Amino acid sequence: MTIMKWFSRSPAVTDDLWNGAIEQHPIVKRYALEDQARLRALAERFLRSMQIRWTPGLTASEEARLSLAMLACLPILHLDLRWYHRWRTVLLVPHDYETETREVDEAGVVHEGVSDAAGEYSQWGTVVISLEDLEASGRGTGFNVVVHECAHVLDNLNGELDGAPPLHSGMDTARWSTVFGEAFADLQRRLRRPGHLYRPGRRRRPERRRTAFDPSAAEAPEEFFAVASELFFERPGALQREYPDVYRELALFYRPV
Repeated sequence: MTIMKWFSRSPAVTDDLWNGAIEQHPIVKRYALEDQARLRALAERFLRSMQIRWTPGLTASEEARLSLAMLACLPILHLDLRWYHRWRTVLLVPHDYETETREVDEAGVVHEGVSDAAGEYSQWGTVVISLEDLEASGRGTGFNVVVHECAHVLDNLNGELDGAPPLHSGMDTARWSTVFGEAFADLQRRLRRPGHLYRPGRRRRPERRRTAFDPSAAEAPEEFFAVASELFFERPGALQREYPDVYRELALFYRPV
């Protein structure tokens, strides 16, 4: 299959494009003007350095590419673009796509099937993003496919997807492990109670439920970290109420002093 591609030798982002992107993804309005200016500069660097490709028949507009760059730079707003040094390519697809799943239940039984995915991270440096889900991200709903996949990119910097990215000097690795491990186990217990929807392997948009977390967070520690990261940027208050210790650890990681 032929894949069209666009190499990011883009001009500077215009004011009209930038303001339009903020309207499309209003969570950015929460940030101080100084932080918005830094985010814009990072997004421009992201567009110059990243290969953005798309499937035949899909048009990746300037607006879509800027949306991608803006949301991708939120997790590194107080870090640096160097944290994405292993990430080389983005592949945009039109909408959710089917992916094979393999889950092992508590009895040790293996369940294989097919589910829908809004995005996917490859440890070889490619991130797949659904354009439809990109457009739905950054609206304060709790759903943000770009932040989700960026969290996987950061998580893998230590060579393993395990929900534990390289921590900053002064952060306590043991505390991170305890806080996230306990919250992950708690969420698994809650989602397996009667009345709670839990479908492993399925990535969905938010809906009414008793937890702010998408059920995919209960699949594995790395998924819990990625979904918690979505909430940190989309619905920080909800995350802080549900798992205050997780919120504090993410605040230290994404907003180091």
